Amino acid sequence: MARKTREEAELTRHLLLDTAERVFHEQGVAATSLAEIAAAAGLTRGAIYWHFANKLDLFTAICDRIKPELQAMEVALHDRRYTPAARLWRHALALFDLVHNNERMRRICAIHHIGCEQVGEMAPLLLEQISWNLEKQAKLQQVLEEAAAAGQLRAGVQPQLAALGLHSLYGGLCHSWMINIEDNTVQQHITKLLSPYFVGIFQDNCWLDAPAGND
Repeated sequence: MARKTREEAELTRHLLLDTAERVFHEQGVAATSLAEIAAAAGLTRGAIYWHFANKLDLFTAICDRIKPELQAMEVALHDRRYTPAARLWRHALALFDLVHNNERMRRICAIHHIGCEQVGEMAPLLLEQISWNLEKQAKLQQVLEEAAAAGQLRAGVQPQLAALGLHSLYGGLCHSWMINIEDNTVQQHITKLLSPYFVGIFQDNCWLDAPAGND
């Protein structure tokens, strides 16, 4: 009986997460109450508070569900079978491919970019976003420093600034895509959109010893 109760509780939790993800995507986070999410899931508001302390806790749990895919991409970023420049290129293509092919990833990206104001009860997300940005930039910088040591960077390119620029490029392209999520122009032409930046920081197309992906 206890096992069944645990299983039922887990099913309820997943139902709430799925429902909140959908409603946040449709209405935005600020405009959605926990009561609305409970009603959409066919549950009581108390069911939400059994699993989540507040809206921030619920939203954080939603975002946690895409962490395994993102962590897998970070592992690939350090795949020693490829040169540093090639790893960055493959990582960039894989990032946008993931958003394109994974509906949950796409919805959560859209919520982050256009559906969640980081003020009021959601204000702690701003600090988390700053920390996340710095962490991702540091990972990109590490690979760019390896590229510099391998003689792959153009003269005068600073790994720290190149990492900031690359991370900003990812964010800008993703934002442009998410504000018109049905338009796949970004994904369809991702190599053309990314290539000018890679040309600007790397020597002699050295990143292209990895598959270039879709044009």
